[in-house]
Amino acid sequence: MSRKNDIIAKFQQNAPETPVVCNFKLQRSSMAVASGASIKQKVLSWCANKTRNYEGVSIENFSSSWCDGLAFCALIHRFFPDAFDFSALNASEREKNFTLAFNTAETMADCYPLLEVGDMLLMGNRPDPMCVFTYVQALCHHLSKIEMEKKDKEKKDTAEEKKSEKMTDGEVETTTEKKEEESVGGENKGKDGKEKESEESSAVEGEKEKEREERKVAVLVEAQA
Repeated sequence: MSRKNDIIAKFQQNAPETPVVCNFKLQRSSMAVASGASIKQKVLSWCANKTRNYEGVSIENFSSSWCDGLAFCALIHRFFPDAFDFSALNASEREKNFTLAFNTAETMADCYPLLEVGDMLLMGNRPDPMCVFTYVQALCHHLSKIEMEKKDKEKKDTAEEKKSEKMTDGEVETTTEKKEEESVGGENKGKDGKEKESEESSAVEGEKEKEREERKVAVLVEAQA
């Protein structure tokens, strides 16, 4: 008990003077709909929701639910699935789990390890709730920020794709209209050409007919003479 009190005192000394303000949005769940829910319960619900599909993880409190390190690993793996293979982890390997979770959170989420692996091991199956909550709250803050940045990027990329598709559709439409205009122009040109050829043919026939009439006249004149 004395050792546990020493750990708590050390943690409180290293913890930030002001609590971390979490700006993450809660997804609707049966655990978070109460209007009077405390910050702790909101954080707890958020963590439980994010890790609900992970085998061996059931987040119900800020003590025993985190004692084997799997809850930390699951929460971090939810945002960084390529960082490690969660299915290969074992609840009995507590030190490995804590080390993996805290190091990955610091490296990939820029979350300072307020908890130490040695202290979590010494606190056993019921670590101090305030120590766990303070670290988890800070971790949620960093993870939710990453989540929002990712969503913003996806929205931006989607908007760019739609803009590109719209421009492409416009170019295709313009090309189609141009081809139609060229086709109509070609048809008109062909029609004009045919009319011109018809006119020229009619003129030639007229000249021939005129020559024939002149010859007839000449023959009649000669005959009368």
